[in-house]
Amino acid sequence: MQSFHSVARFVFIAVLSVCVAGCATVPRTPRVSEDLLVTAGFKTVAARTDAQQQHLQTLQQGAVSEMQQTGKHFYVYPDLANRRLYVGTPKEYESYLALRTRNGLPNPAAADAASADRQQYLKRDAAMAKADAQKVEEYSWTAWPDFAVLFSIR
Repeated sequence: MQSFHSVARFVFIAVLSVCVAGCATVPRTPRVSEDLLVTAGFKTVAARTDAQQQHLQTLQQGAVSEMQQTGKHFYVYPDLANRRLYVGTPKEYESYLALRTRNGLPNPAAADAASADRQQYLKRDAAMAKADAQKVEEYSWTAWPDFAVLFSIR
């Protein structure tokens, strides 16, 4: 009888340990890897001025964002810790997505996909916000040099 209680206690502790370990393992959303950005061809621009450093803090952290500068399309990733901005063209962004796929990371668009209703709302809202956003975008990016020079885009 004594050995039955010892075995039962051992099994209970083992099951409890597995449950606690399972709860402690929280799935993590993969963050952008600066190494993948550089490998994909993104360039880094140091935030040297106060205006650049302030603007860097306004960008979405831990994510690649789209932006336009001087009529050209770019993708940017802020690195606050190192006070720099990773900049890429659509070509570099496509390379970055391919590298994420090869490394078993989900596509950011798939990981952050909104519901169909939200996407419809965003499409309707985009037309209204475009003019205001363009004015804000043009102003907020004036602190930075022309990114087209980094990629020899004319």
